[in-house]
Amino acid sequence: MKLSPMLADAVETLCDRFDEGGYSPTPVIDLGVLVANADGEIDESEFETLCQIFDRAFGARLPTELVRHIVDAGIEVLRSAGPDPRTRLVAEILEDCGAVEEGLIVALAVAYASHGVSDTERAVIDKIARITELAPSRVDALVERVRQSIESIVPPPGG
Repeated sequence: MKLSPMLADAVETLCDRFDEGGYSPTPVIDLGVLVANADGEIDESEFETLCQIFDRAFGARLPTELVRHIVDAGIEVLRSAGPDPRTRLVAEILEDCGAVEEGLIVALAVAYASHGVSDTERAVIDKIARITELAPSRVDALVERVRQSIESIVPPPGG
C-alpha cells in the first residue's frame, strides 16, 4: 500500500510535533510496532506500510534490512517493557505533543494495511484513545476517514 496523502500528512505532522516537543521521531516506530504486532505477528503488508511510514518520518528511503532491525528492536522493547506500559507511554507522548489524532491515523493505516482493523489492533487504538480521553465517536470518525483514504488508493476487493 502506498501512503495516502492523509497518512503522509499525519506522519509529517507527528514528526514536526515530536520535534517541537523535544522528542525524537521514535514514537512513530513504537506506535507502528504496537499496532502491527498486536496479533503477535507483523505480516508483509504491515511491514511494507511501516517501511513507508518510517521512510517519511526519517526523510529517506531506509534499506529493508534496517527497517527489519528497527521493527525487531521495537518488538523486543514491547516484550521487555510490556505492551500496556508502552501503549501508555506512546499515548502520553501523543497527548503531550497535541498529536493524538495524527497518531491514531498512523495506527489505523498500519491496521488497515493487511486485512482491515482486527479486534486486537482496535483494542490498542481504543486504549490510546481512552488514555488521551479522545471520545469514542471521534475515534469512529477517524476509522472511517482512514478507511476511505486507503480505499481511494487501494479499492476493496470487488469494489
